[in-house]
Amino acid sequence: MSRLDQQKIDHLSGLMDERWVREFSEIRSLLADLGEERQRVALGERAADSSDEALLDTLSAVDEALIRQNLQDVRDIVAARRRIAAGTYGDCTDCGGEIAYERLLAYPTAKRCIDCQREHERRKAGGAA
Repeated sequence: MSRLDQQKIDHLSGLMDERWVREFSEIRSLLADLGEERQRVALGERAADSSDEALLDTLSAVDEALIRQNLQDVRDIVAARRRIAAGTYGDCTDCGGEIAYERLLAYPTAKRCIDCQREHERRKAGGAA
């Protein structure tokens, strides 16, 4: 069970609320920019800063990757809120140990302690090789 007191949980929840607003604002902005660029291509126009449609396609792919990352950040917030409701927020999902408050301040949606996160990333990198 989480060893965080309610004041710390409330503070971290507030940080997640701020991040939630920021993420959706960025998603809306990226979608609007992406839509404008695709509309220019559909109309046969070129973007002011681009003379190559291939570059425009590349930029669109980057925007889509950013949108996917923003959506994943939102999903992480939802999962962290579920852990708060379940009383398990601040507990590592891998080892059950405590996630350091300092780690949660830096990354409020962290679901693993730093040691388990490092091991997770090491395994993930090994599988990707």
